[in-house]
Amino acid sequence: MKLYPLLLCTLLAACASEPPAKDPSEQASTTPAPAAEQAGPIEPKGEFALIDIRRSQQAMDAITDGKPDTINDILKSPNDFAPPVLYLMSAIMFDNNYQDQATFWYYAAQLRARSDANKSGDETTHGAVTKLNQRFGQRIGPYSLSNPDRLQAIVGQVLEWDSQQSRNYDPRWVALQGRDVLTETEVNFAPQEKWQEIDALTRSQYRQGLEQALAEMRTRTPE
Repeated sequence: MKLYPLLLCTLLAACASEPPAKDPSEQASTTPAPAAEQAGPIEPKGEFALIDIRRSQQAMDAITDGKPDTINDILKSPNDFAPPVLYLMSAIMFDNNYQDQATFWYYAAQLRARSDANKSGDETTHGAVTKLNQRFGQRIGPYSLSNPDRLQAIVGQVLEWDSQQSRNYDPRWVALQGRDVLTETEVNFAPQEKWQEIDALTRSQYRQGLEQALAEMRTRTPE
């Protein structure tokens, strides 16, 4: 079965007309994500072909097809969907004037995508996360940066929420965005018994990075 990368490349390209604002929680990255940049479909082989992204891809297709109940269905069970679904949902929410809700789901998506990439032994998967942040953060980024106190509160809610949840999607979705999917048959990924540990470490690093960035922002803000 041929699959397009789970990034909806044409949608992302359409969102990229303006340079994105710098996200205070996003670390700079120059790592490419070749699979995410492929113009045509790719055909995963071996273990890559066993990564189940069907429900997430169906949800993204339904959103882009304009099916009105899709977002409500996602909100009932957000843990069942890979981060790209939450990114896309956040953009739709923002466009419909639900800015704070959109901000919550954008940073929830970013946190989870980053921790999933941290589980991957293919370093190019981090490039896919960077692309998602750049595209979907174009409007949410400036909005969140306009009020550091609000941003800190919302991200605090994201971190608390995520720490209490069980992720039901396959975090190996991110492996389909890296370089290895083009040439390998085995997925280079941390063993499942390490996933919760990596998630917790990522949350800690995420909080520290955000607090440092917010402190720097406040020192630059005139009285």
